[in-house]
Amino acid sequence: MDRIPELEKKIQAIEKELRVVKQAVAEMKRLPQQVSSDEICVICYFTYSLLLPKTGGQKGIIAGNFVIRNMGSFPLEQPYICLRVSPKERMALSAKLGDGIQYDRRLNPLVMESWQYMNEEAENIVEEKGEFWLKPIHVSRIESGQNLSFSNFQLQFSMNEAPTTYKVDGFFFCQQLPNGVRALNHIAVHA
Repeated sequence: MDRIPELEKKIQAIEKELRVVKQAVAEMKRLPQQVSSDEICVICYFTYSLLLPKTGGQKGIIAGNFVIRNMGSFPLEQPYICLRVSPKERMALSAKLGDGIQYDRRLNPLVMESWQYMNEEAENIVEEKGEFWLKPIHVSRIESGQNLSFSNFQLQFSMNEAPTTYKVDGFFFCQQLPNGVRALNHIAVHA
């Protein structure tokens, strides 16, 4: 019974995140009317699920996708993303990275895109800053009205230590947007 206030706090945090996502969806619905024919317009957002262990001492998992949608009238050249995790020491990314991954792109080209680190330095930045700098292997542009997704990634986080807030922020960059665009939502887990 002493865990009820803790559970109520977690429910409130989830409800707050749900309100943010609902607001982001409402903004997405308004965007097509707001974009003029000669603008660059892109939105990006997370979809995800939480897999929590039944017993303490195990790891929780965030299973997610980072979706980029080109809502403007021009292609977006040389797309890449940054996923920033915190605390960086207690979260581990698991994803299919690399050119050796073979998919049947006829099944679903959005879900099946392969990704890799931007360069060798990007792998070191993960350790230093908790930032994953990734680029798609086969896609060099996102056409108007098209989506690109970093799909089926997993982040593991520890559930056996003091209560911690785990957070994942996402950013999209391309040749036309060198300063990047922040995702409409983020992932936050209070464990």
